[in-house]
Amino acid sequence: MATVAGTLKVSNDCIADLAGYAALECYGVVGMAEIDDKAGIVHLLPTYRLRKGIDVGSEAGTVVVDLHVVVEQGVNMSSVSSNLQSSVKFILGKIAELDDVEVRVHIEGMRVR
Repeated sequence: MATVAGTLKVSNDCIADLAGYAALECYGVVGMAEIDDKAGIVHLLPTYRLRKGIDVGSEAGTVVVDLHVVVEQGVNMSSVSSNLQSSVKFILGKIAELDDVEVRVHIEGMRVR
């Protein structure tokens, strides 16, 4: 396979989509969450609105992905968080060619599947 010179630009929306679909594949994750600040309620998002539960930004040259998730009741939250971080970093490295990624997991709620 030949290497082509140039740069790759990936939009924040594309990064959020990749991260969201990687997160949904992880054991213990029910879905992405959106917080209604006024009512103080967490909403479980449908698959077509995953981006609403993901914030993408950068800090000091590092891509930062904040995942707001709802997890399955009874799972080990530490293991789920670690698995989420690994999966999202792997997908973003493989598909978007992003090597320097920080993934922050925010567990917003628990739910029985």
